[in-house]
Parts: sequence; C-alpha cells; structure tokens
Amino acid sequence: MNVDATAPLRVLVVDGDAGARADVVALLAGSDELEVVAESADGPGAVELAERLRPDIVLLDARAARDGHAGPLSRAARVFVLAAPHEEGAVAGALRAGACGHLVPGAFTVRDLIRRVREAARLGLGLSAREAEVMDLIASGRSNGEIARQLFLSEKTVKNHVNRIYAKLGVSSRATAIGHWRGLMGVLPAREGPESIDSH
Repeated sequence: MNVDATAPLRVLVVDGDAGARADVVALLAGSDELEVVAESADGPGAVELAERLRPDIVLLDARAARDGHAGPLSRAARVFVLAAPHEEGAVAGALRAGACGHLVPGAFTVRDLIRRVREAARLGLGLSAREAEVMDLIASGRSNGEIARQLFLSEKTVKNHVNRIYAKLGVSSRATAIGHWRGLMGVLPAREGPESIDSH
C-alpha cells in the first residue's frame, strides 16, 4: 500500500471486457490522485499482479468477483467490484470475501471512487464519521480551538474526539496521527467542495 502522502493512489483494473477495461483506464487517466499501474483480463492474472505490485485499489469486474478472486485480492488492496445493478449476487459474495464496496460501470466518477476509498479507510480504522471529520481538520493544521469553532463543538468535545482517534490509530502525538492519516488517505483531499474557515 502507498504510504507516500504526495503520490497518487495506485490502481489495478481487472475486467474481461477489453472495451470496458479501456473505459475505466481512460476515466482514471485524467486524475492526479489515481494512477493505473496495471490491467488484467482475469482474476488469476490480477492476483499475481496484486501480489507483485501491491496496488492501493483493485477495480474488479463481476465475473472475476463471482469466480472468487475478491478474497485473495482484498489481502493486498482495497477491492471495489464493478457490477451492474442486476449483479448483486456477485457483489454480495465479494463483500463477504473482503471487498470494500461496489461501483456501477459507466456510472461512477473519479470523485465517487475517491469518496468510497476514503470511506473504506475510515471504516477500516473504526473511526466514526465525526472522528474522521475531526482528523481531516487536524491533518489540515487546525488547532482544537479552530476545529471546535468550525464544527460548532466545545473544545472539550473535540479533545475527547482527538483522544479516541489517537487510541484507534495507535498513536500518541498529533504529528504521528497526521502522518498515519495522510499515509492511509494518500493524496485524497480533506473535503468535498469549499471549506468554511472560521477567521475569529
């Protein structure tokens, strides 16, 4: 997994349909935050590539998911199944095997994928949505007082959130927490859309 906060997240695209695979690769090619490092037409080839390249994300087609490749791939990366709405059986099996979620081919954007990766990272750490929000602000350099004003919380509440975050991340300092969070999140932006900054 990528631990360099300035590098794009590395993606392996797996799809037996060459045209569909090319569409996904083309979609991701326009992003500075994601980099396709390999492609595979089938599950066995994908498992071999994932073991060798250690991508951050694997986009896996429904056929490879049905064939049982989500489990082995999820040990090397965060796996998202590319499946049409009628292929819920493949998605359910992949989720039980360790996949993080699914996306509908042709109907998701780079931003959608990034949002899902962030959510998977948050859940993987056991952070609540509010704790993830606080950690994003910590990573952007906000003090507890600034976080309290921005989120309309008391400083004591923010401090409690910070203490729980440290415990869940297994760290004891702000700097270590920020380094850990940025490593897990890669270059993903802290927020969607404009961020309101309290100037007081």
